[in-house]
Amino acid sequence: MPMEIPPRRLRLKSRAAVSAVSEPWTILVVDDDSQVLEMTQIILRDMEFEGRRFRCVAAASAAEAAAQLDQSPDIPVMLLDVVMETPDAGLRLVRRIRDEMKNGQIRIILRTGQPGDAPERDVVVGYDINDYKSKTELTAQKLYTALVGALRAWRDIATIARLNTELSSLNASLEQRVVERTRQLEDMVEALGRSKQRAETALARESEAKRQLRQFLSMVSHEFRTPLAIIDSAAQMLEMRAAKADPGSLPRLATIRGGVQRLLGLIDTCLADEQLDSGTMVIHEQSFDPMALIEVTLTQHRIAAPSHRFRTEGESNLSVWGDPGLIALALNNLIGNAVKYSPEGTDILVSAHQHDAGEIVIAVADHGIGIPEDDLSGIFERFHRASNARGVSGSGIGLHMVRQIVEMHGGTVSVDSRQGEGSCFTVRLRPPPDDPQIIF
Repeated sequence: MPMEIPPRRLRLKSRAAVSAVSEPWTILVVDDDSQVLEMTQIILRDMEFEGRRFRCVAAASAAEAAAQLDQSPDIPVMLLDVVMETPDAGLRLVRRIRDEMKNGQIRIILRTGQPGDAPERDVVVGYDINDYKSKTELTAQKLYTALVGALRAWRDIATIARLNTELSSLNASLEQRVVERTRQLEDMVEALGRSKQRAETALARESEAKRQLRQFLSMVSHEFRTPLAIIDSAAQMLEMRAAKADPGSLPRLATIRGGVQRLLGLIDTCLADEQLDSGTMVIHEQSFDPMALIEVTLTQHRIAAPSHRFRTEGESNLSVWGDPGLIALALNNLIGNAVKYSPEGTDILVSAHQHDAGEIVIAVADHGIGIPEDDLSGIFERFHRASNARGVSGSGIGLHMVRQIVEMHGGTVSVDSRQGEGSCFTVRLRPPPDDPQIIF
């Protein structure tokens, strides 16, 4: 028959197999009695806690124990005798461990065979120890119980210490990140300050440039109008003479007068656009007949563009509330664009009607090149020109100025256009108020 293993031996082998997985608990046994050291090792040899065995490290004196702790400060538990090389050697070692070595984690179980020399109450109160046992009462079970309690306390203290260390490390890392982030924010603030300074400088330069532009436009308006008026007057005189003496020169004279009117219109457009942009434009509102204004405006274009056919449609007795000079300027730009972007010999229709809601609707329609669909959304933006208008001279400010003038009057302007078929610009304006004294 096979030999049966006794139950105790089987239990010991099982414990050995389990204990091999983890390092044993180190217990520092400090006693000058070699028999006590040997007996303690024997008692703890077959014991374990949480699957870990006990390993005893012996020290025969307080000085030897201090040397052991210098080399291995992480020993969890110490069984300490009081009377060794001196009557209070163990107590002096406690002071040294706590005060000089600053080791507050090790659990100290004081074990003495002469309690009279170190009374329990005095020792517990006066020294930082964790348990007090008399050698005569310290059985194997009580020793095991004391060690288990000490190991649990050490484990908790070690965990707290580790977490505190990690927390300190995280705090230091956080502080460093705060410092770095603060430095980044300071750099950003400094960069924003520089950007602000550059923006203020650019704004000052832009303001100065606009002031100079206003001065230039004022000078152009003053200096150009007089010679242009002289040229136009001379052309009119020549037309009267040519009608009798040289009819063949009339088209050339009409071209001269048309060019003069275009230059005057461009000057008026630039001046109005600058005043609108700077907010210095003043509106003088009154009631006026839109059809009469259309006829006066078309007279200039019939002279400047005799190859186009201008037609009008409108209702009688219409009245618009606004500044006739500004509305004429807007209307002049719309008709000028119709002339510019439609071929010779085509019709340009200018109409005025009253909508059911009471507003006056003025429309300028042509049969020109039209506006691409992609350009319709930005056609009234300043300096915007349609992609198919690059071959035609223009400043790109006319339609922008038209929208500003119309919106200043509380109206709207829109466009309906198809590329290759033509465009129709529609302006909606208010009728006169019931009480002309009312200010809108």
